[in-house]
Amino acid sequence: MSSLILLLLAVAGAALAVGARVLRTGRRPQSGSAHHDGVPATIRAAARVPAPVPVRLRRLIGGEVPEPVIVAAGLAPAIVGPLIVRARTGGFLIGGVTGLVLALVGLPLLMLVPVLAVLGRIAPDRWVARRARQRRMTVVDALPDLLDLMVICVEAGMALDPALGLAAARLGGPLGDEVRVTLGEQSLGTPRRDAYRALAARTGSPDVGRLVAALLQAEELGTPLATALAGQADALRAVRRQAARDRAARAAPRIQLVVALVMVPGAMILVLGIMLIELATQVGTVVGGP
Repeated sequence: MSSLILLLLAVAGAALAVGARVLRTGRRPQSGSAHHDGVPATIRAAARVPAPVPVRLRRLIGGEVPEPVIVAAGLAPAIVGPLIVRARTGGFLIGGVTGLVLALVGLPLLMLVPVLAVLGRIAPDRWVARRARQRRMTVVDALPDLLDLMVICVEAGMALDPALGLAAARLGGPLGDEVRVTLGEQSLGTPRRDAYRALAARTGSPDVGRLVAALLQAEELGTPLATALAGQADALRAVRRQAARDRAARAAPRIQLVVALVMVPGAMILVLGIMLIELATQVGTVVGGP
């Protein structure tokens, strides 16, 4: 009984502490808050937990976050990278403490301490990877629309870079942001080839890489841009249709598995239940007489 009371008190205290940190995080503007707009409050709160922990221990637990992963997620590496490292350490500590609290209920639950600590350590990485994957899918979905806008601009007599800038301004979204960064690098003196390749590297999408290669090849060979852009748009739409067909084909076995595991047993239980009720009724009539 005393262990259960201690568990409830510990959980309540942890909930109050996390809630207070989240509220403070939401009320006080932080430096670089514009780059934290996409970071969940739970990650920011976890990053504030290891404040008293020595820096060396934080580096040992948190490690380092690869810059391309942060860039692919659309975040600023200089600001979000250290935040993710602190969140790793905070998640590790929160998971370990939670496992110790659960161990008060029963000693065998002590085995959960390393498991929860590891889960807390990898949780920020999972969030960054999911954000990068969603952003890459958004960029790929917007590519055909960007190319259609560029075709219209190029056919109207615009050069490649102005057409790309106008199409990005009209389109918006993550792809428009990346294109504006690319054009900004070119305005600062970066060669077009290097700026375009950096665009493909930041997005991490093979489709963007193929588009960049096609644009650079069209520029070198003197191929009409409108033709090249229209061909790329058609190819991207064909790839997107094929990807939808593949997802539908992969979904069919899952649906069959759900039907086999859920609906078929339920239907069998329903039929057997009705049969048993009818059998009981008939047996009762025979035994009880008319």
